[in-house]
Amino acid sequence: MKLFYSLLFACTAALYAQVDGSVYSTYKSPFAEQEMIAPDQFQDAVIRAARAKKTMNDIAVSQNHRDFARAAYYYYSGQWDSAYAAYNSLRKREPELQGTVILRMAKANFKQEQFAKMRETLRLEKSLENDRAWRDAADRLRIEAAMADYSLNDVARADSLMVYLNGNPDGDDVDPLKYRYARYLEDSYQLRQAKRMYMKLLTSRTSYKDSAYASVRRLREVFGTPESLAEKVAYAKMACTKDEMKSCLELLDSIQIMDAQQAQKNPASVVVLDDPAYARLKKSTLDLNTRIVLWEKRAAALRSLNRNEDAIEQYRNLIENVEPRPSWIQAILKLYRKEAAGLFDEEIHMYDSLLQDVSQFSTENANNLWLRGFEFEQKLMYDKAIDCYKKLIHKRFKSNLKRQWARFRIGYCYFKRGMWVEAAAYFRDATKDPFLWSGSASRMFLGDTYMKMGEDSLAREAYLDCIKDFPLSYYAHRSRTKLLEKRLLPEDKIPYAHGVAMSHAATMDWIRSVNKLGKPDASYSKERYERIKKLFLYGFEEEAFRLYDEIKKKNFKRMDFLYEYGKLFYEMGETAAGYRLARQFQAKMDRRLFLAPPIDVLHYLFPVPYADPVVYHSGTSIDPFFVYSVMRQESIFDFQITSPAGACGLLQIMPATGKMLADKEEISGFNPKRLYNAYMNIRLGIRYLVDLKDEYKNDYMYVLCNYNAGPKPTRRWQSESDGLPWDLRVEEISYWETRDYVKRVMGNYWIYKEIYDNSKVGSKN
Repeated sequence: MKLFYSLLFACTAALYAQVDGSVYSTYKSPFAEQEMIAPDQFQDAVIRAARAKKTMNDIAVSQNHRDFARAAYYYYSGQWDSAYAAYNSLRKREPELQGTVILRMAKANFKQEQFAKMRETLRLEKSLENDRAWRDAADRLRIEAAMADYSLNDVARADSLMVYLNGNPDGDDVDPLKYRYARYLEDSYQLRQAKRMYMKLLTSRTSYKDSAYASVRRLREVFGTPESLAEKVAYAKMACTKDEMKSCLELLDSIQIMDAQQAQKNPASVVVLDDPAYARLKKSTLDLNTRIVLWEKRAAALRSLNRNEDAIEQYRNLIENVEPRPSWIQAILKLYRKEAAGLFDEEIHMYDSLLQDVSQFSTENANNLWLRGFEFEQKLMYDKAIDCYKKLIHKRFKSNLKRQWARFRIGYCYFKRGMWVEAAAYFRDATKDPFLWSGSASRMFLGDTYMKMGEDSLAREAYLDCIKDFPLSYYAHRSRTKLLEKRLLPEDKIPYAHGVAMSHAATMDWIRSVNKLGKPDASYSKERYERIKKLFLYGFEEEAFRLYDEIKKKNFKRMDFLYEYGKLFYEMGETAAGYRLARQFQAKMDRRLFLAPPIDVLHYLFPVPYADPVVYHSGTSIDPFFVYSVMRQESIFDFQITSPAGACGLLQIMPATGKMLADKEEISGFNPKRLYNAYMNIRLGIRYLVDLKDEYKNDYMYVLCNYNAGPKPTRRWQSESDGLPWDLRVEEISYWETRDYVKRVMGNYWIYKEIYDNSKVGSKN
């Protein structure tokens, strides 16, 4: 299998080799057409169409497979007349699929805006109306047709939609319809009703919150529709989470004014606070929790605008007039520490003490202690740093991430000071804690410490312990490298995560041997598996996933189930669904067993989807495995994913960055939504990685730092760590998220290199 992937990459690279050896030659990309496909059509038009085409030309499968796949290919590739005719010829072929086939025929009519014919198609088999699931799907298609049918007037379409929503008020699938109904109301100038519907979406748990927010903002700015205080508050809660902090402050000011006016006009509406602790608060018609949320929003907005003095004052008011909440104390401490050194030492000491008093073992205090410790480290004030980390070791911090790394960090401080005995003692103690990543780090640095002490045999044992404890980790690879570079073991004796070649049957036996859950539920059967696979090959992925969801409920704890269906999803091109199962599989597996598992298990955990565009755009400029390593960490191979910060797609590109890269690639009329097209995202993401690789002179550490945190902190880390060895440089990255990100991506990269390198294929007799 490793040889297969090596040959795949080599052949693809050769096929797409460019005259100048550069990834950016003027030759047109062979994927240019696919890159232009709308993101919501990408999976059908590219991935599923290719799967259907392959199946319809595969003489090894049955005629039924080929015929259904041919119909699916026409459908996926937008050949609607051919799709309708092909499906019509298959209506009676497999009776249990008749309803599915008719729905697909009706959708082909819908795509051509043949709405009357679509309704006729749905009436071809009246007996199907007795099937509730089929009827619901048909009704949904009918309402979609009503909204798209411009032979109907706006009122008729809106009325049809209202009737449907009244009969189907719940579920995520109706939120798009609620939003469209609100748009109809807005287009017909029923602005109050439209805004009311938008506000319902804005205050609900739906993916349409952003769209509803944009619509409310449009109504406020363009039409100036009157607002109640409650509507202003609901809008503010959303608006103040966006990057519009000046508008947020203006909105909060208007809420404050309206609230005061209502309190004065109608004293009976004032919320009475019985607790005398709140006696100093102004009278308000808002409940206390709402007021607190708005005050927090104001403080955060001021902080975002770098109005630090105002933000400090707002947090001080919250702490003094509401309660000394740990998150507020932590925020005010961060603001004080941003000011000139020594300017607010007295205030910092006061709030540090307050945080210790009110919540000594809170998450906020853990973060505060960690931040102080790291700052002391950067100033080479190691004793003070160690004092902070020692406080974090306390067991009442439980499994807090900062506590998990505190003991390691103490050892690391001693290591930097050349105090080898003390460093070794703390690293040894840290390996006894039940913490995965910090334990792995401590094992590797314990080996480094022993090397400094001239204890080669102890160093070798520590490095081997690191590898065996967590074979797929960043630190395990670094330990392998040290064993080789320091000549502590011959290369053929170093335990690489190479995997063992096994048949599929032997692989399944191995998985079941380490996950002994007994006999599976009857729903997990070869027959059910083959049925789901057939549905995929026929082109009915919705039905395949629906059937899979039914059996998942009783089998999700079984690793053989997770592996077998995850591999099936990969095979069918449903990469995101497959990798979700792979992550669950890895979480259930004892990590120590990954030292010598079946090689297919490692390939399952580290897949290589979209190989053609990845290899083509990488060219000779960057290792495709590095691209996959970033992709695995950034998006878990889901091309539709969006980060909380707004980064898009497989390689998590911010819209502004995407526009900049599109300009470099001379892509005209670029729309940031195209970042959700997997091939476009791969093209631009690789361009970005290659540019960063050139900028940082092939230093992958700072390529990743910049990719995650941006150029300004990256240049600072690079400057401050100049001349340090790799392992110290990475630990000196001050952003927790970025430090962890670099280790995880590089760990991915080194594992990819090991498991797809044919020179290290294992064998099993």
